[in-house]
Amino acid sequence: MTGDVLERIVEAALETELRSSRRPAAGSVADTVLLDLADEPTQAVCKRGGRNVWTGDVIEPLVLELVGSETDLPVPAVLASGSLEGRSLERDSAGGLDRWALYEFLPGENPGLRYRGLEPTVRRRLVREAGELLGRLHATPSLAFDHVGGLARDGATLRLCEPNGWHAIDLQPAIERLPVPLAGDPDCRPVLTHGDYQPSNLLTAATGEITGVLDWGNAHVTHAEYALARAEARFVDLHAAHFDRGERDHLRNAFRTGYTRHARVDPGIDRRLPIYKLLWIAQSGANYGRIVRDARGRRQLWRQCRRLLE
Repeated sequence: MTGDVLERIVEAALETELRSSRRPAAGSVADTVLLDLADEPTQAVCKRGGRNVWTGDVIEPLVLELVGSETDLPVPAVLASGSLEGRSLERDSAGGLDRWALYEFLPGENPGLRYRGLEPTVRRRLVREAGELLGRLHATPSLAFDHVGGLARDGATLRLCEPNGWHAIDLQPAIERLPVPLAGDPDCRPVLTHGDYQPSNLLTAATGEITGVLDWGNAHVTHAEYALARAEARFVDLHAAHFDRGERDHLRNAFRTGYTRHARVDPGIDRRLPIYKLLWIAQSGANYGRIVRDARGRRQLWRQCRRLLE
């Protein structure tokens, strides 16, 4: 994002002056910049693009406004959002509009790159609280739906699209056909979920307390149990090469203990979660396949890889 575009956005939306800007050490596929401003607020975050992988729409500002109004989760407030058109701007290939949003700057550090090296007690606190926040999101009655699907813009509101994509597969019929020991009573409540819930999309204090949940651009509606399985994989299973079995058991127990403070888990979940996690692996491969087909997506994935190498 060029400096003149940032200056135009800040001046028009916040009526203040942009003093400096920098990219975060880690970030999403969206074009994200940290801003230092002349007046209050003295800091903000600007994002441009960040299309939802399922619907192609930029939905994060609308999702954050919804989550911010319906829950007490620590999510950044939306300061302003809009779109810019012009020959000098890189255009969104899906719609010809270059969408942007300004968000509240939240305190804290991104634990993604240092997650494996955290003091075990700090990491377990982080994971327990992460589970609790996800449980609070899934247990919010106003964020429950009658079927799964993607989210798209409908003017200034969100609409639920018909199931289209791996995340929207209705798992209940498939699970009902499994052998009885695996079937149990799966939790197939359709709920709003984050879509990419992992340590690198959090901000934390030094003690492990979560101060922010970021990057809601791939939010969608799916079954609560499937969302729980995917999140547990990101916080526990993907780190099997670095944590011994005892530590993984501690983390898994911490995550579920936090989750079940607010949301339920049904009998047989231990047998079903491995199935959900295999489905998630296939889903992730499909997601990256979509991203790398887009030139902008390839550039931003390469930017993330370079940051990781650094």
